[in-house]
Amino acid sequence: MFKSFRLLSFALTLFFWSGLLAQTRKSEANPIIKKDLLLQDLQILKKNLEVAQPGLYNYTSKQEMDLFFENIKDSIVGDMHAIDFFRLIAPLSNKIRNGHTILVPPSKWEDHVITEEKLLPLDLYFYNDGLYVLHNLSNNPKIERGSVLKSINGKPANYLFGYVVDRWFKDGYNTTRPREIAEEEFRFLYTHFFNASNTYNVEFVDTHGQRARLALEGITEPEFQKRLKARFNKDYVPWWRKNPEPLSLAVNKGIAHLKVTQFYNGLRSMEGMRFGKFIKDTFKRLNEERITDLILDLRGNSGGNVEPQIELLKHLISKPFHLYREVYANVRKLPNPEYYEFGLLSKTAFRKNFSKEPISGVYPMRSQIGFEEKPEPPSENVFTGNLYVLIDGWSFSAAGEVCGVLKEHRKDAIFLGEETGGNPITNISGIQTFLTLPNSKSRILVCLVSYTTDVSYENDGFGVKPHITIRNSVFDVLEGKDRVLEKTNALIFESRSQ
Repeated sequence: MFKSFRLLSFALTLFFWSGLLAQTRKSEANPIIKKDLLLQDLQILKKNLEVAQPGLYNYTSKQEMDLFFENIKDSIVGDMHAIDFFRLIAPLSNKIRNGHTILVPPSKWEDHVITEEKLLPLDLYFYNDGLYVLHNLSNNPKIERGSVLKSINGKPANYLFGYVVDRWFKDGYNTTRPREIAEEEFRFLYTHFFNASNTYNVEFVDTHGQRARLALEGITEPEFQKRLKARFNKDYVPWWRKNPEPLSLAVNKGIAHLKVTQFYNGLRSMEGMRFGKFIKDTFKRLNEERITDLILDLRGNSGGNVEPQIELLKHLISKPFHLYREVYANVRKLPNPEYYEFGLLSKTAFRKNFSKEPISGVYPMRSQIGFEEKPEPPSENVFTGNLYVLIDGWSFSAAGEVCGVLKEHRKDAIFLGEETGGNPITNISGIQTFLTLPNSKSRILVCLVSYTTDVSYENDGFGVKPHITIRNSVFDVLEGKDRVLEKTNALIFESRSQ
């Protein structure tokens, strides 16, 4: 009896100290910041965006932006936790509206969330305004894959999802890209904005239409990934770390399917060819085999470099063209360099590629490929047949530009899928560096270069929209089907029969 009491006492003591240690680590990850220091951070954030970030007022007037910062200032009525300050400034996404300008919580908070917090044990997929369960990583097998998640801890799931999508950075008024990221990282974003729970009370509708409520035990991210691999043989790789698939070309029944997964010089094809050679060989083959229907698949293409964009476009546009009409930076030196991660490579790029003195208040780019007085000539193997372009929310940055130029010069091209996440006209990116606010430690990726593509249509704040909108359903994903590609092939065969 005495021994049992000692063991129980030891266990209770261990439980107490482990809980206390966990609370200490959470406090270190989310410290309380003094009001005056938060106001200082807010001032630094505003100043650096105003001075360094081109296109700050592309969608929001200076007057409205100033009012936004004043309202935040008025909301800081006392000391705050670091994550609460991040939540306060997060709506900045809907003022700047630049998909490269990413605002993220302090790194210590993020590290804490992905190592220790109990997260929602569901992997989700957005389709037809509903959140579907793609993978159930909970201990309760009652939630089938394909079930619709209706609520979490008493709040509608669609409201929670829309809330985090609204606070993720996007190009203009686009929602496809922030939606893709939000569904992939929902368990993290939910915690960033609503806090984690030991237990998640969820309501869902199963695949038979039956509504049910369950209490799901939250799990840590390491356990989430372990179960994902064990149950579904799937690895979780963050969207910003994913390696693009190889370039590929498939020809079947006279239809060529060209998959370009990124615009990067070092990207290779499935056969090991580098980007430039692969594109040249591909279009030479299309010419020799008299291919009349080409599917250009840019889904999942997150962007890349100028040279590969030019190389592809030269094989699709039959007249000389320019990629960019205007390229410039606001500054050559940062307002608070001590708070930035600004490497030697970025400094060299400024010295090499931009004018030393401002012209009309900005520093124009010197003549570079894609931004030269002489237009780009078409290739000898330019493709002039039927062009079908597959796009989605992941088609971002350089991929958005390529779609924008094709929209300008290939009026006959048919776009299928979903609106591109990247804007076809305005791209604020180039030299990018994280600004870490000195007190709260929230971080924002400040982008220093403004690119404007050489097109005739105006920026309406949206990506290139498809002529035929189609998204794979959750059941298509679960069954490995590609309805977008199937629809495109059907469209080609239909046009051939007419």
